[in-house]
Amino acid sequence: MLKVGRRWQCRLLWPGLMFFVALLINGGMIVLLQSGSSVAEANDGHNCTGTLHQPSFGGAIVVDSHEVICSNVTSFGGTMVIRGTVNGNLVSFGGNVIVAGKINGNIYLYGSNVTLQDGTQLNGDIHLCNGQLAKDITILFHGNVYGCSQSVGQLLIEDGGGFGFRFWSILTWLGVGILLTVLLPEHVMLVRTTILSKMRRSFFLGLLSTFLAPVVLAILFALIVSIPLAILVALVLIAAWALGVVAFGWLIGDYIVQRIAPQHNTRLLQVAIGLTILVLVGSLPYIGWLINVGAGMVGLGAVFLSRFGTRLYSQPRQPLML
Repeated sequence: MLKVGRRWQCRLLWPGLMFFVALLINGGMIVLLQSGSSVAEANDGHNCTGTLHQPSFGGAIVVDSHEVICSNVTSFGGTMVIRGTVNGNLVSFGGNVIVAGKINGNIYLYGSNVTLQDGTQLNGDIHLCNGQLAKDITILFHGNVYGCSQSVGQLLIEDGGGFGFRFWSILTWLGVGILLTVLLPEHVMLVRTTILSKMRRSFFLGLLSTFLAPVVLAILFALIVSIPLAILVALVLIAAWALGVVAFGWLIGDYIVQRIAPQHNTRLLQVAIGLTILVLVGSLPYIGWLINVGAGMVGLGAVFLSRFGTRLYSQPRQPLML
């Protein structure tokens, strides 16, 4: 009787949960669009000579003294030389940054070194992780220098595009993750087990579902009679994506907590750490969204393979622990 009652409880919770997640994601899209429009309005006030939306891989980026770049500038393993003006953030991974111009934004360095030469004007902060900073005493620096730990805190509350993201993203996913793992722990566990044992198959099924979903929804919306069905299918897909991401985050958090703090290895802590890391990684320029979409596809495929976490798709490698 308890099992039957719990099944009906889960069936009643699913529609409300799907509607809740849909509202959160729609709200996030609105915030993202508003953020993008505000950045565009800010750049309209400058005499821009160009933009650098594409990252540089291993090459050199040079901004001459007469240039005004109104975008973020990103380099992977290359050299960045700024003699002109950049109205945006500088992001460097494993390279060298030389600044002798004006930066209206922050500088993010990951395994990179930065040199601020005479004549530099920096209206922003420097986020330095595993790198070195050298600066002339005559520079104009209106900001602060943060290490890796402080940089994470700054990124959580930073407004704007590029590298910044809003604190509400983490708060939203933590809420969804805790809600799912508390109300439906068996479902999340079975999805997580499917990800662990059949990750490749889950990814390809999630990729196929992602490509087919817009076509199916378009056909259903075209048939006016099927609009309620289309809305239901969309809500199911959103709920499946959320369930898959939470299960993927739980898997990441479990791996990290077991190696860093095994004495505090609790389910909620694992989920919280895993989802926080996914959001942090998703804030990386250019590659962050690829990682998040890939994780979402793997989770989506695992949700379908396990029939929304209601069955064990394959024999687990070790006993399941709730």
